[in-house]
Amino acid sequence: MTLSRWVIGFSALLLGACGGPAEMEEGVAPETTAAVEQRSEQPGGGRQGFHRTYYYDAARTRWAGAVHGDCQGYITQSGVVTQYSHEYAFLCE
Repeated sequence: MTLSRWVIGFSALLLGACGGPAEMEEGVAPETTAAVEQRSEQPGGGRQGFHRTYYYDAARTRWAGAVHGDCQGYITQSGVVTQYSHEYAFLCE
C-alpha cells in the first residue's frame, strides 16, 4: 500500500516537472504558444568546394594528379588527369 502511494506521488511529481498536465485555475486561460518562423540555410550560403584526386591505377595507390575548387571559386590543377579518381565536396563557411 505504501509503495503504490509512493509511485503515484512520484509520477505526479514527474508529470509536473516535465510539463505534464497541471491543474488549471478557474477563469484563467491556458498559456498559448507563439508561432516562430524558421528556415534552414546551409553554411556559407550553400556554396561548396571540391577536391578530386587522380590515380594511375584502379587500386588508387599511385597518385597522378589533383584538381581543387576552393570556396572563392578558384580551381587549381596539378599532375595529370586519369580515368581513376576519388572526389569529395565540402561546405564553405
